[in-house]
Amino acid sequence: MSIDLTKPLSWKNADHDEQRMLRALQGNILKGHGRSATVNIFFKIDPAKSHRMRAALREIANYHAISAYQQLMETDNFHATGRSGNPFVSVFLSATGYAALGVLPAATPSDPSFKTGMKAATLGDAPVSSWDAPFQAQIDGMILVASESDTALRLKRDAVATLLTSAGGTILKEQHGKAIFNKDNNGIEHFGYVDGRSQPLLLVEDIAKEARDAGIAQWDPQASLDVALVPDPGSADGFSFGSYFIFRKLDQDVRGFKRREQELGNLLGLTRKARELAGALVVGRFEDGTPVTMSSEAKGVNPPNDFNYNADQGARCPFHAHIRKTNPRGTGGFETPPNERKHLMPRRGIPYEDVPRLLHPSDVPDSETLPEFDANVGPLLPTGDVGLLFMAYNHDLASQFEFTQKSWANNPNFPAGGPPPKLDPIIGQGPLGAQQWPKQWDNPLAGSAALSFQGFVRMRGGEYFFAPSLTFLKNL
Repeated sequence: MSIDLTKPLSWKNADHDEQRMLRALQGNILKGHGRSATVNIFFKIDPAKSHRMRAALREIANYHAISAYQQLMETDNFHATGRSGNPFVSVFLSATGYAALGVLPAATPSDPSFKTGMKAATLGDAPVSSWDAPFQAQIDGMILVASESDTALRLKRDAVATLLTSAGGTILKEQHGKAIFNKDNNGIEHFGYVDGRSQPLLLVEDIAKEARDAGIAQWDPQASLDVALVPDPGSADGFSFGSYFIFRKLDQDVRGFKRREQELGNLLGLTRKARELAGALVVGRFEDGTPVTMSSEAKGVNPPNDFNYNADQGARCPFHAHIRKTNPRGTGGFETPPNERKHLMPRRGIPYEDVPRLLHPSDVPDSETLPEFDANVGPLLPTGDVGLLFMAYNHDLASQFEFTQKSWANNPNFPAGGPPPKLDPIIGQGPLGAQQWPKQWDNPLAGSAALSFQGFVRMRGGEYFFAPSLTFLKNL
């Protein structure tokens, strides 16, 4: 075998063995599928009918699932012609799904966290009893369907669902996702901030584009294939790889979050346009994506991503700002920068709206006072039933996703420097405590002010899965 997982891959210059790997690998792992509408189909397998489910999964793998190679070819064609690719389909199995199919232990992924499942994980989340009922049940598998076309999405969903139910499977839940874009066509989330930046890039072509478009002198996003890929234990050919996959439905209280932004703006004495700084201190970026460590105001056009925190001791970007907590860019203070990078993971999240919003996130009016917000803005914003479908691929669940959640986001003493508590104000879970916020941007002599900022994201359920190779699925 000549597949080198210790470096990025140039897919356009892939040799015979690398092409063989790409054709056996499911799409969306090395690069996001790029479709704006999705549906996640969660299902349960009847062990007494495992032979029928095996046949159904073989058919999905052979005639519906998209390989990494096919996805990359379609993406290239889209950039050249503007024509969207086929609906995207990917297949995932949980540990209970492998057991229900009768897969031998030696052919089942061995990650300890995967084997025990997300319900057993100690992440500081809300108790499983508070999750949405379908996620409290045993989930054996998930099919991800995605498309730019609502009609194509529905037709592909129907074809896949028919195969699952005809094989004796039970569909437990279907969760739709829909990308949201700002006026610059950047993807955003429901609080209104640009999302999905600072991804580990696994393809040489994507790294070159980032260097060309944004620069990589201060922060180089390149990552080796082993950030996500592991040999598929269900196939011993040396060319078949898979990846551990996290799914988490995260509900967002938009009204509560935006109101707390107003409270922080008041606490810091911010007025008019400068009030945008309050939210930027929380997230680490302004809504348009401008990093607060680089600027005290939104720049608006092609916000940079080539930055680090080497010269920022919390007076520009607080240590507890969300993007600093979840990617300290070599300044966490507890590990060497190369070791710190090993915890990062390719993220593939998408927003959802179980109940349609009244206002697009970019159209939320400005408020100068809390009474003004409460009277004119708050009633237009959702307190739940919208949020983010967090999805990510891992090589090792404990050292990537679980480490990031527990040792970074929830750790009041991370990163090193600055006073605790430093709970992540977006996804952090832990005891209430007031974070310290700089009274003036880039002026540590001005001191800080205390305000607790947390509790606006709630876990509503999820599971750990494995994205097996197409080789495994086609030979079930």
